[in-house]
Amino acid sequence: MLRDGGIETFSERLRERFDIVGFDPRGVGGSRPAIDCGADDEAEPTGEADEADSGPHTLHPATARQRAAALTAAEQTAAACREHSGAILPHVGTTDAARDMDVLRAALGDAGLSYLGWSYGTSLGTAYGELFPRKVRAMVLDGAIDPSLTWSQRALSQARGFREAVDDYAEHCSDVVGEACPAGTPEAVRGLLKRLYEATADRPLPVEDSEWGLDTATLHSAVTTSMYTPEEQWEPLSLALGEADRGDGSRLAAIAAGEPPAEDEQNAEEESPATDDETVDSTGDADSALTAVNCVDIPHPKDPREYWEALDEAHRAEGDHGSDAVVAALGCKGWPQAGPGPHRVRADGLPPVLVVGTTGDPSTPYHEAQSLARQLPHGMLLTYEGLGHTAYGRAGACVDTAVDAYLVDLTPVEPGKTC
Repeated sequence: MLRDGGIETFSERLRERFDIVGFDPRGVGGSRPAIDCGADDEAEPTGEADEADSGPHTLHPATARQRAAALTAAEQTAAACREHSGAILPHVGTTDAARDMDVLRAALGDAGLSYLGWSYGTSLGTAYGELFPRKVRAMVLDGAIDPSLTWSQRALSQARGFREAVDDYAEHCSDVVGEACPAGTPEAVRGLLKRLYEATADRPLPVEDSEWGLDTATLHSAVTTSMYTPEEQWEPLSLALGEADRGDGSRLAAIAAGEPPAEDEQNAEEESPATDDETVDSTGDADSALTAVNCVDIPHPKDPREYWEALDEAHRAEGDHGSDAVVAALGCKGWPQAGPGPHRVRADGLPPVLVVGTTGDPSTPYHEAQSLARQLPHGMLLTYEGLGHTAYGRAGACVDTAVDAYLVDLTPVEPGKTC
């Protein structure tokens, strides 16, 4: 993150006071060995499950054949992870990474850790605080994950966050992106999304240079991944939705694949600095690493029936967002468990910790920040009333000033502080 320009996320005041140090946790990015789940391997069709759904991929596997296909896909992914990285999988959990972080703290000569973690980084910070409460100087947890939630509660929480974020997109699209919005009213935006979901469920939209096209799952991925930073992502999403409504799914497919818009791709090539042959690729297999850490940390059931029960409940509550969250969790079935599992924070002796929560956060919903702040021995909650994932570095001076004052001078944030 820091090498790719993320240093600019930190305020000038923080950069003057601190050296900003980041690291690739064990198994991740440039760390070796890195987690490898064979993501680049060509998948070979095998068995009846591959033929279970000859049409577009469904977000809600309702039939026995669709569920068999989803289960087989999850088991194949887990098997590939075991084949390529089985020896390290039990050792890449957040508890292990937190112990590594204390080694880094000692190597840097700091008597107390000053820490800022976003999103998953809040899990890492919480784990460190539980293991080494008296070695913390200051800690900010922005976009908090509640460690007390079970796997199904977490899936439902995140599904609700994304569903509400997509509704926020429909409601505030014109305010954020102006004329680029694909429809003139919130109702029209919702209608467009509904129309596209229904159309792609019946037949994929054509995608340039692709024989598969844009199915419902790819559409859903493009929409949900565009909820993280509205100020950057809503305009490309809006343009892509407009093109899809006119019959071309190419832009949405590119968003789902994490590719930059065509006009940005050339700029990136022009601005990219030259690197030598010894530069380590820090991106690695990011999806595999994320899966591995989550699966190791949180116990998941081995019986598929428990997933289908959770799937039906999540679909009733949160629609396609609920189904998608539970199917994603299916990938952890039968995974080695090494984490402490769901629990309330236990960190006697931990100094005041600042939790930052965004009311419209899609990925780490605000109620999880509220819960974590209550669980910490001296938790403080800073609320950002806004949209998008996390707040520090993107939500404006009110948030940044409060966080900086705490990290630099240990100035507490008063109860009920809102930006």
